[in-house]
Amino acid sequence: MIAYRCILVLKFLSVMGYAGGAAGAFLCDDPAARRRAVHRVASPSLLATWLSGYALLVLNGWPLFELWVAGALLLSLVGNAALVYCVSRERRDLSAFLGSALPVVCVVALMVVKPTWAQVRP
Repeated sequence: MIAYRCILVLKFLSVMGYAGGAAGAFLCDDPAARRRAVHRVASPSLLATWLSGYALLVLNGWPLFELWVAGALLLSLVGNAALVYCVSRERRDLSAFLGSALPVVCVVALMVVKPTWAQVRP
């Protein structure tokens, strides 16, 4: 039980690190600082989020390719790729922000609702 709670805290801190890196990518004025925020904060935090999420899957016995897990992995990868694209192309407008933030919002929705393949298939 203590391992589960420690992993939850690690995942929470990783998600906050990703959010901080994503915010830095759009709020910093210096292009080098924006790149650092994405490549040294957001991307490693996403990796830590994935690893802690995998540990939670193993501890709870959930299948890796359940709909909500696979969707969250795919959407978080899309969100990070959009973030890297925005930083490399010096895009800081609203559409760039929404393109990188909306997949992450959808990931949170998947984590809360937890849809399964059995619910989707008749």
